[in-house]
Formats: sequence, C-alpha cells, structure tokens
Amino acid sequence: MFSGFAARAVLTLAFAIAVCAPGFAQELVFGVNEGVTYRITPHETRERYKELGELLAKALRRPVRIVPEDNYPKLRKNLEAKFYDIAYVHPAHHSYRAIRDEGYRLVATTKGWDKYKARFLIKADATYKQPKDVLHAKMVMPDPDSITAWMVRATLRDLGADPKQISLGATRYQDGIPFMMEHGFYEVGITAAGSVVKEWESKGGKILFESRPVPIKHVIVSPVLSKEDAERVGAVFLGLETTKDGRAILQKLGFQGYLRPNPADTVELTKWLGI
Repeated sequence: MFSGFAARAVLTLAFAIAVCAPGFAQELVFGVNEGVTYRITPHETRERYKELGELLAKALRRPVRIVPEDNYPKLRKNLEAKFYDIAYVHPAHHSYRAIRDEGYRLVATTKGWDKYKARFLIKADATYKQPKDVLHAKMVMPDPDSITAWMVRATLRDLGADPKQISLGATRYQDGIPFMMEHGFYEVGITAAGSVVKEWESKGGKILFESRPVPIKHVIVSPVLSKEDAERVGAVFLGLETTKDGRAILQKLGFQGYLRPNPADTVELTKWLGI
C-alpha cells in the first residue's frame, strides 16, 4: 500500500510519462487581443474565435484553447514568457517586440488592417494649415500603450517634436475623442478608428494629416512550436478565403482575409515605431 507521499509521486511520474509519450495531445494556447480602445468583452472574443480555434486544432492535431487578453501589460508579460503558442495581436508594437526579443514568428497580417493610420483631426474652423502646426496645439490620442499612440509619437518625432514641449493627452476609448474636441478640452484629436473619422467628417470636421500606414492585427507563432506547425498555422489563416467554411469564419470575425507578411517591413517598422 502506497503512503500519501508515495502515491502522489507515482501519479506525478505517470503524468510526466503520459505527456512525453508519442501521440499525447498537449493543449495549445491561442491568445487573442483585439485592442483596449474598443469595447469587446472576453466572452464575445471566445465566441467569435471558436470555429477558428477548432480549425487550428484540426490542422495541428492538438486541442486549442482560446485565451482573450485585453490587458496590455499582461499581454506583454505572457508573450515574454511564451505563454501563447499562437497569438492574434491587435497592438502591433507588442507583436513586433515579441518577434524581435522572444523569437515569435509573424505568419499573417489582416486584410483591411494592413494600412492602419493615425489621423490628426481638427475642427472645420481650425487655423492649422500644415502638420507642424499641431506641435503647438493641445492634442488627445487613445491609450498611451495602444498601437495608435505609438504611431502618433513616431509621427510627431518625425516632425521634430520635443516630447517635453508638446501637449499630448490620452483617453482609453477612441470614440471619446470627438466629444473632448467638441467641448473645448483639446484642439486636435488623433484616432485610427475609421468609424470615428467618418462621423467626424460627416459633421464638418477635417483631417489635417495622417501618419504612415502600419499593418496591425498580427498572427504570430511561438518559437516553441516547430517550423512545420508554424507553417500550418499560417496556412490556416491564409487559406480561409478559399473554402466555404473558411469564408463563414471570416464573416463571423468581421475580416476580409489574411496576408503573407514581408519580413523586411517588420524590421523597418519596429525601428520606426521606436519599440
């Protein structure tokens, strides 16, 4: 008869042997982040990505667990720990950092989100004429650790801005930016949300200028996965448009499809964003 300690030791050993045994289907973690400046709940994320997770599980022959994460510090920590085997990351600066520092591989970017721009909005009666004019204005942008904010800082840096001299506030949600401008809190509002820009222009507001485009919503794969599995993940995303079931998944996600990334662009944009 085993003692309590001996019984636990036997069970632990048995589990370790099972995990190492050929054919053991070890679970893969699919982390999903769709930004913090949009109002999307974890429950909504799990539901939207359910069928995609099942398709990935079939291709990889292993269970796939979807883990929503809208907290950026936790997202970064999990990427550094290689907690995610697969990650869908809206804030491109976090995926670029994980690619450079942690060995993650970028296998796909999202169509329709491959030319994401920060737009500098002004009122119809504003006197600003050129981009450099905003360096003396009171500006507001989304969350300081959003991809939009990183694009804003890089754009202002290119204009010659002194970070200590500019007035740059922040708000968590992008749809709050027009309100702040309309009520006189800020003179320039900066957003990359198409719906916010469209509504602003419909009311007579203007876009003074835009940042350079950045592809966001990246699909990255942990270096822990084999090269073959990384290629399978990329093939799943890139092939969604080619099948009826895949197109149904895209419709549920609200995306057009996925694109094969350019490694040279990844390196260059990592430098430009100042990551």
